[in-house]
Amino acid sequence: MIYTRRAFVVHAAATGVVAAKASGAAQVRTVLGSIDVAELGFTLSHEHICACTPEFWRQWPASFGGRAGLVARAVEQLKALKGEGVDTLVDLSPYDGGRDIRLIEEVSRKSGLQIVACTGQHLFAPPDKIDRSANELADFFIAEIERGIDGTDVRAGIIKVATANDVVTAPEERALRAAARASKATGVRIATHTHARLRGGEKQAEILESEGISPARVSLGHSDDSGDIDYLEKLARRGYTLGMDHVNRGLEADARVPWKTRAGQIKRLIDAGLGERIFLSQDVVLGTALLPPELQGDREKNNPDGMSFTTRRLIPYLGEIGVSATHIRALTTGNPRRFFGGE
Repeated sequence: MIYTRRAFVVHAAATGVVAAKASGAAQVRTVLGSIDVAELGFTLSHEHICACTPEFWRQWPASFGGRAGLVARAVEQLKALKGEGVDTLVDLSPYDGGRDIRLIEEVSRKSGLQIVACTGQHLFAPPDKIDRSANELADFFIAEIERGIDGTDVRAGIIKVATANDVVTAPEERALRAAARASKATGVRIATHTHARLRGGEKQAEILESEGISPARVSLGHSDDSGDIDYLEKLARRGYTLGMDHVNRGLEADARVPWKTRAGQIKRLIDAGLGERIFLSQDVVLGTALLPPELQGDREKNNPDGMSFTTRRLIPYLGEIGVSATHIRALTTGNPRRFFGGE
């Protein structure tokens, strides 16, 4: 059966939430406070509202139409998402990824969309953090989870870490170990940035597991940049969640596999019995100081739907190629609920 976009998305999300109400009282932190995991609903697992720190706004206040202009644009897009059946967005910009927690909180409040913010470390750590020990970084992550971010009482609900290639650098390894230790101390889950074409998830898994982290606590981002089904299946069967969040684009220009090919890869994983190990998202950033303007413009040109790509294009197409409403509920609602609420 082929579904219209809104009917497919809203049916999948609503049905999943009803089923979730009996799942227990596990909590997840959003920027507006903790909620029961049953309230997550339809969740986009890997997005970025803003990669522009407060310091950036002080130096370049007119960028992206100014801070107020970016807030207005973000609110408009998130209201559209909410109208298309999305309930929650996970923002994976840590302190060195341009996080502005007050802006994220404002956008959530004005749009009505729930946002889970992150602690952790990406690939741009400054000198005062790059050589910190794993335990020092873990203490920093825990403080952002338990006390608040950047002098606010807004607490992180997920830990983000990253590796750039297939060889893990010393600072990247310390961040991975810190994430594992912070996760064990707080119960908060881990999401990563991987270079899947170089099988980067395997290296991350090796380090995290050496710290005693269960694969069920970890989402490996950008997994769909790899077309190697064997690589993906092995990680999923070990218990890792695969972030299929680059369907609309590739990590690099030469990795821009047609999006319908990537969608077909999702179906192959579902057909292999691995639908419970998949997240959907599109890794959109609405305003970033971390990319040159031409690259930001290129991304927007390639994906004019922005954060609505999953709801407007991917999910309807998955329905066309035979992915059932039950599986869509798992991908968008059941899997996030299980990931954030599991043991």
